[in-house]
Amino acid sequence: EIELTSDPFGANRGKSFREQRAILSSRVKQHIHEKYYIPPYRPTNRNWEMTFAALGYNRRTIGKFWRLFCQINQSTGAIQLDHFLEHFGLDWTPWTERCFKHFDTTGGGDIDFLEFMISVWNVCTFKIDSLPNFTFDMYDLDLDGELSIPEVERMVKELFGDEGGQQCLKDAIEFAEARG
Repeated sequence: EIELTSDPFGANRGKSFREQRAILSSRVKQHIHEKYYIPPYRPTNRNWEMTFAALGYNRRTIGKFWRLFCQINQSTGAIQLDHFLEHFGLDWTPWTERCFKHFDTTGGGDIDFLEFMISVWNVCTFKIDSLPNFTFDMYDLDLDGELSIPEVERMVKELFGDEGGQQCLKDAIEFAEARG
């Protein structure tokens, strides 16, 4: 039996097959836990909890969105633009970056759980006819309630690219000039 449990080349350092299997199994379990474990949501901020309650979220819904948030942010604590694009299978465009920045209300370059929950609520409560207002708000940079020609140009270029937006931009400018 000594001959069966020892390793003649020293690779297993004299450990039996069962011992090696146990070591490997614990390493695999630890790796899976570190990579895929999502801790349960534990409320730590009373203001966040009051905001969630005002939005109509119950504890079960918050838990579901917490798991999604943790999957997207890859255990960094906040969602970065590259995590967002990777999770939803999107390519980087000026439009996707602008949408991400719109959801990042603190301007920190990432989306924390509160911003995530508010963004989910905002997007999920949109009606089809309110999507133009969402886009308008994203491009009304001076917040004067109107889109100036440079703001329209920027919007069209970001949505359609430099080449694809030329005709659309021309039509939009003509429409704007006709309406005054």
